[in-house]
Amino acid sequence: MAEITVFIDESGTLPDPKDRVVIVAAVGTTAPAKIELIIKKVRENGKFKRKTGELKFYTTGERSKTIFFEKVTKENFDIFILIVEKMGRKIPDTPQHFAILCWLLLTDVFNFYPQVKKIIFDRHFHRNKDLERFNQFLKGFLGKLPKISHVDSQKEQRVNIADMVAGAVLAKETGKEKKFYQMFKKQIISETKINWPEAKRKLFKTKKLA
Repeated sequence: MAEITVFIDESGTLPDPKDRVVIVAAVGTTAPAKIELIIKKVRENGKFKRKTGELKFYTTGERSKTIFFEKVTKENFDIFILIVEKMGRKIPDTPQHFAILCWLLLTDVFNFYPQVKKIIFDRHFHRNKDLERFNQFLKGFLGKLPKISHVDSQKEQRVNIADMVAGAVLAKETGKEKKFYQMFKKQIISETKINWPEAKRKLFKTKKLA
């Protein structure tokens, strides 16, 4: 069976009270090189001129986003989405809290995939010790993990596919725009909506944490 690579990124933030929801998205594929080809095609369109290689939902033009998602829909990508309603809370952005979100999302990913080769996160924390704590929490929540890496999206541009998906879902959830979400909707394997208190209760009940 082909090995799966999963890319993960989020849109919205935990501590900002202006963000009603936080979206975490995972995109799984057996052919990650196809993401590079899609980004290359978008750049060749002439409307996307960044030299960094990044393709971010909220800084990319409408035409480039349309081309990007049109090409995504033609490939065999599997999409997993977690929507967390913050209930008006200002939630500290800690390794444990972010690990809770990723645990919920990856539970669905692992239920679908029998084999995941690696998980690539768009780097969420600047300090290495925070990344190490996040990895420890996530492993504790899930029990076991494949190879994990946290990358700079300017250098590992493939992870931007997760940013684009998460951004499109956030735009839909906040009522700003639905058309890009609709483009890849058929590729969504799971879409879970949960509020923050429920997320914590679910973890504590499952893992018997105090």
